[in-house]
Amino acid sequence: MRRNDGTQLSVNVGGARAIARKLLKDVGIKEIPVSLWKVIEYLKARHDFEVLRLSLGNVDGILVTIDGQPTIGFNGDVSWVRKRFTIAHEIGHYLLGHTCTDPDIDSDPEREAHQFAAELLMPLAFLKIDYKAKPDLDFLTQKYKASREALTIHLIECRIL
Repeated sequence: MRRNDGTQLSVNVGGARAIARKLLKDVGIKEIPVSLWKVIEYLKARHDFEVLRLSLGNVDGILVTIDGQPTIGFNGDVSWVRKRFTIAHEIGHYLLGHTCTDPDIDSDPEREAHQFAAELLMPLAFLKIDYKAKPDLDFLTQKYKASREALTIHLIECRIL
């Protein structure tokens, strides 16, 4: 798999998380839950970005670029927390420069986009504080507007759990 610039792609968890953190900083996100609306509006203003609710069957989301305009389509028939993660994941693909990614969930671009999405929606800096104060997964899933599965995976990958 190659990036937009033709260079070889490899899993870069730290880089994906760093790009998510920079986006949060650039957007001015300072509280949880992360306002995905603010992130999208920021991207629209700077990248002529579009996000559309679609009926995609068993596909959660897609990223396409038509005439230079990046467009995310997300499945409108899934839970709100899944929609949030899908949109964040597709934003990750765009900002990480992924093109024509392998739909295999274990592919490098998919893992990078997952890391980006998790960090965007459940920033480690906030999560460490919140988990220490109240290590209750049900509470945290509500606070972060995330699925229990996504939160648990992120906590494990960040070595909090």
